[in-house]
Amino acid sequence: MIRSWLYFVLLLVVLPAIVGAAGFDSSKLRNAIRVHDPAAQVTEPAHSPVQGMYLTSIDGVSGYVSADGRYFIVGDMLDLAAHRNVTEESRQAARRSLLRQVEPNEAILFAPAKPKYTVIVFTDVDCPYCRKLHGELAQLQARGIAVRYMAFPRSGPNTQAWRTMAAVWCSSDRRDALTRATRGDAVSAEGSCSDAVIAKHYALGQQLGIPGTPMIVLSDGTSLGGYMAPDKLLAALEEHAG
Repeated sequence: MIRSWLYFVLLLVVLPAIVGAAGFDSSKLRNAIRVHDPAAQVTEPAHSPVQGMYLTSIDGVSGYVSADGRYFIVGDMLDLAAHRNVTEESRQAARRSLLRQVEPNEAILFAPAKPKYTVIVFTDVDCPYCRKLHGELAQLQARGIAVRYMAFPRSGPNTQAWRTMAAVWCSSDRRDALTRATRGDAVSAEGSCSDAVIAKHYALGQQLGIPGTPMIVLSDGTSLGGYMAPDKLLAALEEHAG
């Protein structure tokens, strides 16, 4: 990671900041990447400030790919003159766009009467730190923090965690079902149950490049990372609001 960061510093110092070359075809570049890795999950490549390098994500890892699709550099691009993280700004915009795809009724909301802040949490019922965060919901709500849960069973489709989360989202009382499942209790599907919402959230999490759970993000696309203690999370939200 350090080497990739230094390499981008070198690029930014040596090369002119030119918006991508004329005639750029993102679909051709995606196909060029897949020539070298046919199974790769590649997001739509986009221009970067450096000529001949394009921002993309391969299997959830963001970085920059060469115009021929052969070389992929993992890391963030820093604009030293403007003191900006160009890559994180692009990721934030992508997260914001992806999160807009989630309908309000697709999330499980735990909120105080008058929330000051709302966080989106990708959770997994088998994740120890997800359980820890859920056990602190009363403390979060006392601090004015609402939590919108989305499903991200890390084990993937056709696993017990996936089936449990599908049963939670199919329950008539989702909040109670999620609390019980997070506690380790068995949760059974009520009647005919579809895992469509779980599949949608899981695919969305993969596009967002979620490295693990819980993953805390904001509606504007800002990522706060993984688990935080209630006071630390409140401080992060106050800093972001400021």
